[in-house]
Amino acid sequence: MLIVVAYDGSEDVKEGLRQLPKFLEGKDDKVYLLYVVAKREDMEKEEVSILKEKGKKLLEEGKSLLPQDFPSEAILLEDYSVAEAILNYVHKVSADLLIMGARGTRPDVIRYTLGSTASKVSAFAPCSVYIVRKRPKTE
Repeated sequence: MLIVVAYDGSEDVKEGLRQLPKFLEGKDDKVYLLYVVAKREDMEKEEVSILKEKGKKLLEEGKSLLPQDFPSEAILLEDYSVAEAILNYVHKVSADLLIMGARGTRPDVIRYTLGSTASKVSAFAPCSVYIVRKRPKTE
């Protein structure tokens, strides 16, 4: 099975990595950790470079959450639309499954609604999409 994980460092997608083993079928499984740098037309090259470095660190973090011998590859893309970049990538690699968090890392959004990126990707993805929400701790 070929699985793409849209990794942004959010607690939701980290939960998705913890649940990843239940989707694996055998030795031919492959996982791509994908991070998309969200570009804007008015961005300076230095700002893009800073965001690329952040993306590389997040991908390293994501890979560290997987078993060491796990067949995975980190992919860093740049695009003006994160959703479009994810959709294009899962189409390009003919992914069987896309795993992504229900919400990104922005603190200013309502926690229990589906994020705009997750909403668009789930509506138009050419493969199955597993949207993960980390459950809050109950006391």
